Amino acid sequence: AMDVLIFVREAMTRFDNLRPIIIEKLLEAFSGIRSVKIHRAALWILGEYCEKVEDIQTLMSEIRQSLGELPIVDDEMKKAAGEEMMDDESINANAGGGVQKLVTADGTYATQSAFSSATETNKKDVERPPLRKYLMDGDFFIGAALGGTLTKLALRFAGIVGDEKKQNRLTAECMLVITSIMHLGVSGLPEKKITKDDLDRLNLCLKVLSDRSPLLVQVFSGDCRDALGQMLEAMMQVEQSGKEGEKRSVTVQPDTPINFLQLSKLDSLMGTGDMLDMSLSAALGTGRVSTADFATSKLNKVTQLTGFSDPVYAEAYVNVNQYDIVLDVLIVNQTRDTLQNCTLELATLGDLKLVEKPQPIVLAPNDFANIKANVKVASTENGIIFGNIVYDVKGAVSDRNVVVLNDIHIDIMDY
Repeated sequence: AMDVLIFVREAMTRFDNLRPIIIEKLLEAFSGIRSVKIHRAALWILGEYCEKVEDIQTLMSEIRQSLGELPIVDDEMKKAAGEEMMDDESINANAGGGVQKLVTADGTYATQSAFSSATETNKKDVERPPLRKYLMDGDFFIGAALGGTLTKLALRFAGIVGDEKKQNRLTAECMLVITSIMHLGVSGLPEKKITKDDLDRLNLCLKVLSDRSPLLVQVFSGDCRDALGQMLEAMMQVEQSGKEGEKRSVTVQPDTPINFLQLSKLDSLMGTGDMLDMSLSAALGTGRVSTADFATSKLNKVTQLTGFSDPVYAEAYVNVNQYDIVLDVLIVNQTRDTLQNCTLELATLGDLKLVEKPQPIVLAPNDFANIKANVKVASTENGIIFGNIVYDVKGAVSDRNVVVLNDIHIDIMDY
């Protein structure tokens, strides 16, 4: 139903020739509405687009029927007092009754009190009209919407009918309904008290009906409808822009990989590479001329010699240049002690010969150092370089500490 009313609101704005038919059908269905949201939307539409005297009077009668007797507070108190009197009369009548004797299935007697047999049908549960039911449940937002609708109807009726008595009669009736809703909101009878926003809105409606200043009359008579037209126009533009966005072709897919120049292969920019990166590299003189793969770079020649949990961590960069092998060993002190006489001891297996023995060094706590060792190759065969790191701890009286290194395999393909 809400979607239908939204469509009706847009149709009333765009198609002026359909307004009389839509208003007639909406007035016929007004009494059958039982949802507060639907009632609120229908009140706004009818209050905005009822422009004939007959339609305004019909809507006023429908509103009066949906609210019941006015003032609302007096009528509710009368009904509550009437129900209490009926309850008292039923209690007194039952109190005078004696104990009724009953016969059970086995022939014995049973007694039953008149109070326990009294039914709840003595209470008169009167069904409230829809708008009053919403207000008694504490939903005064529809009361504020009803106040705005009545204000628009009174102002439009005053512009159509020239008789001041009829104008004042309808305005007084609208003000009576608004004041009844305000009185009910502060009376304590509903489940929830009226909010300050709704109360301020109803006070504004009363002020507009009493003063009728040109500015406020223009706001209620014309600006509300203009605001609706602007909102519908903005929604249409958003829908059109969304459709245009859907029609646009996607140039880059979400899962398309990103090419990073620094992480790409040395020859990846050749041939089918990015022309922008190629032009920029040529202009700056930073173009790569080597066709070697990134996997065969210097990082691939680093060999880990010890574990990360060892007190001394070591890794070596192996550089093979014809018959010379240069080992650049990084040694890291991972302890909080000073390591003295830290020596890299190497040995070879195969046609390899260590040129000179590395000199001992001293490593401070968490310090590191680089040690280079040269190995000569006698023949192009596979070889193995192995060894260990020996060091003393400052202040310790124990024997020297030894960390065994992983083997370095020299492949014949490296020569």
